[in-house]
Amino acid sequence: MKIHFLGTGAGVPSKYRNTQSMVFNFMQELKECWMIDCGEASQHKIMDTSIKPSKIKKIFISHLHGDHIFGLIGFLSSRSFLLNNDKSDLTIFGPKGIEDFVNFNMKISNSKLNYNITFIEYQNEERIYQDDRVQVEIFPLVHTIQSYGFKIKFKNQKGSLKVDKLKECGIMPGSIYKTIKENEEFEFNNQIYKSADFLEEDKKGKTITLIPDTVYFPELINFIQGSDIIISECTYLKAEELDLAKKHKHLNIINIYNFLNYIEFDKIYLTHISSRYDKKDIINIQESLKEKQIFIANDLDEYDL
Repeated sequence: MKIHFLGTGAGVPSKYRNTQSMVFNFMQELKECWMIDCGEASQHKIMDTSIKPSKIKKIFISHLHGDHIFGLIGFLSSRSFLLNNDKSDLTIFGPKGIEDFVNFNMKISNSKLNYNITFIEYQNEERIYQDDRVQVEIFPLVHTIQSYGFKIKFKNQKGSLKVDKLKECGIMPGSIYKTIKENEEFEFNNQIYKSADFLEEDKKGKTITLIPDTVYFPELINFIQGSDIIISECTYLKAEELDLAKKHKHLNIINIYNFLNYIEFDKIYLTHISSRYDKKDIINIQESLKEKQIFIANDLDEYDL
């Protein structure tokens, strides 16, 4: 799985940062990609990646501020042209009002799509999506309008087959190997075996937590528990700007460091960066970060998760 940052800026675009959007490449795990927020010109940024719009099957919108949704209509329209009439339906998850926003703009611009959109609007639901591989939970944040965080939890996967042990029992590669992985028991030469005896330990599924626009509040710590990867807004990257972050209902680097007091995680990626910082500022701040598993994301950065 990979994360592609399309836009990493806050509020308004800057010379080096577009407004908020990112795409998860889950092709290996789920055979599809997911977009999180869709700031203005996100469709332009996608052209600089290997992501195909037709492979984006789910879009999750954190809140209805313009820097998170103003690129949505353009993306949806262009996606229709790029499909070449090969229908590929899409699901949009978002706060109440996202369906009205899309439908009104599509109607007023007389835009037509060659695929269907299913809207799932949420308010206080804890789990908004689940299948046999992954589930998505939401958590209400504290911002100037209602904003939501996301926790993407991949379920544990069965371990690899102990092929050598199977061969010792005379069980050679074939369709029976699939049967062993998918069932608790299996039969071979009139004998019943437990599948677990021929499997390595389960592979732990990753948990990815996304924290869009919010001010710091104590309950946030509960939400990030169990995370392997955190992708968080950090609009203000300097400790002396803490009061400014509170005033505008955003996070500060001090809040990010505070996470370290409560959980262990593999990596944390910071996005939604204020336009006040130029490239030199970002380089200096990145080098000064106390923890080396914290990364300031830039537009078009791509990371393996």
